[in-house]
Amino acid sequence: MIKFEISYPGGSTHEVELAGSLTVLGRDPGCDIVLNDSKCSRRHAIIEEGPRGLVVRDSASANGVYVNGRRVDQAPLKPGDVLRLGEVRLKLVAQLGETVVMAPDDLDLRTAAGAPPPLDDVPRPEALLATPRVNERPAHVRPPAAERRPGGEPRLPRDTRPVEPRRPAAGRGVRPATVNVLLALWAVFVPASVAACLFAAHRLGGGPVGWTLGAVASFLLAALGTLMALGLRALAPWARHLQIATAALGLLACPFTLVSVTLLLYLTRPEVKAAFEGSPGRGAGNGTAEATFALSVLGMLVLGLALTAVAVLVL
Repeated sequence: MIKFEISYPGGSTHEVELAGSLTVLGRDPGCDIVLNDSKCSRRHAIIEEGPRGLVVRDSASANGVYVNGRRVDQAPLKPGDVLRLGEVRLKLVAQLGETVVMAPDDLDLRTAAGAPPPLDDVPRPEALLATPRVNERPAHVRPPAAERRPGGEPRLPRDTRPVEPRRPAAGRGVRPATVNVLLALWAVFVPASVAACLFAAHRLGGGPVGWTLGAVASFLLAALGTLMALGLRALAPWARHLQIATAALGLLACPFTLVSVTLLLYLTRPEVKAAFEGSPGRGAGNGTAEATFALSVLGMLVLGLALTAVAVLVL
């Protein structure tokens, strides 16, 4: 069990105790420690317990993780260390649950000095056990791994499984802003492609062959747009690969070369790949970089459409 002292810029401070080998920190309500700070990412950092103790790891946050004033991607933690996530400071007060071993001589000295005898030697009436105590254990703190009856026999709790933090299902994380933009563009592409194919068939003179080719082309393009929109909406891994392939083909179209390059740079980022693969604790999020890519894609697309319109008018 770990204990944190959380301090906000306004001066408010409170302590939090958590059980489990993995703790997620961020603005998302599903995190183990929810940080009410706009500079914190939805899943900002992860603290996990390993063979060498506690380790904090940055979950691709926008503003980074600082340990004792130094920015880190991953660092060990010990009692007294101060984490800074955005404007929130978290001090690791203690790592509870450690076992203290005492020699028999130390136990005899405590008894001789008037220290209370061990709890196993003190009978506890059932009425006393049923009486509410002032310092009752909080509801979110799990009982020890084993308690003892008055007779000294060990008594195990009914459920000794560790409490694991809630994790989003694979492929169903929060969609990044740029992916939402691509989803909307593919949804608009479906009716636009159908209208463009039918208009081209009409301009070419119509006829059975022209209208048949126009209908087949419009069906294929509409199917591609629908498939891409559904795949991006579900953050399916195959949708990312198909989007990369269409962006690579867009490099051959001069008016849309810039938007294709922007998409390839975005889709090959590790954070975007993790978002599509549903990796826990990672994702592109909706930070400054995500907003920059979304605006760049829209701007480059508008520029490409303008250049195409100018080329059509000139020709």
